[in-house]
Order: sequence, then C-alpha cells, then structure tokens
Amino acid sequence: MWPPSLVGRLLVSVLVGMLAAGAVAFAIFASVEHLRGTDYEVRKEIQDDLAIIEQEVRAGQFDQRRIGRHWFAGDYDALRRDTAFRVVDATGRVVMRSPAGPAVDALERMPQGGDIVEVRGDGLPVVLRVGQRQVASGGMDYVIQVARSERMEERLAEHARGLYLDSAIVAALGALAVFAIVIYATVRRAVGPLQQASEMAARIGPRTVSARLRDDGMPSEMIPLIEALNQALERLEHGFRVQQDFLATAAHELKTPLTLLRAEIELGKDMNKDDMLRDTQLMARQVNQLLHLAEVSEDRNYRFSRLSMWAIAQEASGYAGRVAEKDGVLLLVERRGLEAWVDADNGAVFVMLKNLLENAISHTPRGRNVTLEVSPQGFAVADQGTGIAAGDRKRLFDRFWRASTTTNGAGLGLAIVNEICLAHQWAISVEDAEGGGARFMVSIPASQVHAS
Repeated sequence: MWPPSLVGRLLVSVLVGMLAAGAVAFAIFASVEHLRGTDYEVRKEIQDDLAIIEQEVRAGQFDQRRIGRHWFAGDYDALRRDTAFRVVDATGRVVMRSPAGPAVDALERMPQGGDIVEVRGDGLPVVLRVGQRQVASGGMDYVIQVARSERMEERLAEHARGLYLDSAIVAALGALAVFAIVIYATVRRAVGPLQQASEMAARIGPRTVSARLRDDGMPSEMIPLIEALNQALERLEHGFRVQQDFLATAAHELKTPLTLLRAEIELGKDMNKDDMLRDTQLMARQVNQLLHLAEVSEDRNYRFSRLSMWAIAQEASGYAGRVAEKDGVLLLVERRGLEAWVDADNGAVFVMLKNLLENAISHTPRGRNVTLEVSPQGFAVADQGTGIAAGDRKRLFDRFWRASTTTNGAGLGLAIVNEICLAHQWAISVEDAEGGGARFMVSIPASQVHAS
C-alpha cells in the first residue's frame, strides 16, 4: 500500500529503486557467470598463469620455489592432481616445473601439441586443460605449459560463494537499514519547512487573511507552489476587502432612501406621493444593480455561446431606444466592416451594452445623438454630452462612484460593464468623442472573433 506521507513515499521509492537495481545487477552477474561457465574460468586462469611465468622467464628467473611462492602459494600440497606447470627449453630440457605430483607427471607424458590430459589414479580420473606459450629469453626459446582442472575451479567457486554469500547478504541488509535511516532523517528535515507552511496555511482565516506563507528553507521545487499560494491569498484578500467595502457602501447607499421613505410615512397625511415614488424607484434601481453586480462578478454565472455582434447590438439598442425617445435623444446604430460573431454570454453582453447606452443617453442633451458602433474589433458608444474630466477617468469604473454632474443612479452601471468585460477577457476604455462628449470602447481580441 502506498504510504500517505511524502516522507514514506520517498523512502519507499528509494528502497524499491535500490532493490530493483540490486536485483538487475544480480541477474546480470548470474547470467554472465552462467554464460561464461567453468570452461571459461579455466581458460582465463591458464592465461593468467602463463602471463605470470612468462614475466619471470623473460627476466631470467628460473627459481621454481620463488615462482611457487609468488604464484601457487601453498596450493600444490593439496592440489597436485589438479594443477601443474613446467618450462621447457629448445632442447627439450625441463628448466623449471611445479612440485612433483600426478598433474605434472601427466603434463610430461602429454603428446606434443595436445591441450587436454587425463590424470588417473585412485578414484575417478581428473581431466586437465593445458595451455602453452613460447617465450624467448637470453637468446634461448622456451615453452611454458600450464595445466588446470575444471574440478578445481568448481570447488574454488563453491568455496567462494559459501564464504561470501552470507556476509554479502548481512552487509546488504545493514546498508539498506542505514540508508533508510539516513534518507528518513534527511527527508524529514527537508520537508520541515513545508510542514510549517501547512500549519501556517491552516491558521489563515477571515481575521488573518493578510498572512502569507514563508519560503525560508523551502526546497527549490516547492518555492513556485508557495509563491502561487501567496498570490492566491493576495487575490482572496483583495476580493474579501472589496466585498467588505461593497457591503458597507451598499448599506450606506440604501440607508438614505429608506430614511426618506420612513420620514414621508411618519408625516402621514402630508406625505408627498411623487417624492415617495421617486425614492422607491431609486431604491429599486439600486437593488437591481446590486443584484446585477453580484451576478456578473461570479464567473460560474456565465453561459457562453456563439453570438452575432450585430444582432446583440440591435437588441440592446431596441431596449435603450425607448429611454432615448423619452429623453429626446436620437439613438443611432452603425455597423462598420463585415458581420462578426463572438463566443459570449448573451444576457451579460446585453446588460453591458444597455448600461453603456443608458449612461450615454443620461449625459446627452435633448436633441443630440448617441451612436452605437459595431465592428469586428468590438463595440463603441459615443455621446454628445459635456465629456468626462481628466481627473474623473480613473474612477469611472469604481463601484458607487458618481460624477458631480450626475443627479440620479447608484454609480454601479459602469462597474457592471467592467466586470462583464473582465469575465470575457475584453478591454474597456474611454476617450473624447468627436465634437465633444465621451466615447466608450469595448475592445475584443481578434482571436475571439469569428467570421461566421
């Protein structure tokens, strides 16, 4: 079962990796040993022995006792049936040989050019494999012969396996245990800062929303995650502050008309019905815009579909046309370029254009024009009012902000427009219109616009 903790997972992964690597290494070693076999080992040992004796002969050393101590050590006392060597000069004289025994006697009886000789005696016969090499030294040619039995190599291999296998297993288990302890301690120390960050994140709440996670001592791979979490906390804090300010401002904005309504009701028979109706309409408008603002501020409320920009502009202008006619303003709709389509929320785009048109109509004198332009680049609404002061442009899209010339409205219309543009990844900007007034532009990226 996969451990739930990061430390446990890393430890298990490392141990499994080590065991897998060990198993592969053992399999490769066993395969190589199997392919090489005893015959390979005998041939290799013979070549090594020939090389050692050749080195001594080339140096002019013919002391067989010296070579025996250097090469055979004490093996010949027990293995005289399994290994032997001799050195013969060009005249056939044996100048050096291993101690007397069945193996060297068989080597001397071996026919010239042979490579296998059999040692007979008590028990089963022993087969010796023979290797030889010609060497020149001191103006004389010599032939070096070495004989070894496969039986001896097999016995030595079994002895080595029995001697070292248990020790290797104990050493491997001990190494794994030490390695596991070191890895556990190291990983625990490495993830300590991450655990501290988790504890700090768990303590963040509405009253501690300004807290941030620290990346001191954090692994470099985790720093991007901590930075992303801190950025998310910043956005949450900003949203929390905005909501708090929104609630406070909304309460303040609704307090005034409610106070006026209460005063009118308390006056009883002297209350002014027209004033009460106006205050009620103002409060209803504020409540409706608050609902609209709350709705467009949530991305999950949007439903995108392929819309005709010209069709949605016609729909919004038809609704705002009645307001324009009532205020004595002429509303014009112009299409520039080919008809374009865009993926957007139909209701949200309608509200956006309606608010822009109502804002433009409310700032346009009677007898003047408001123009809605539609093009593949987006929408533009221009009025012929007094324009917008340079100092006011930075606050145009703030919630509940109203220019000094505004006599009614909740100051939420342009804030709603801004939220809709943000949700669609569009850009809203304002500039001076030709002949005076203001021109609001909703710019749509070319990648979002479709020809059909």
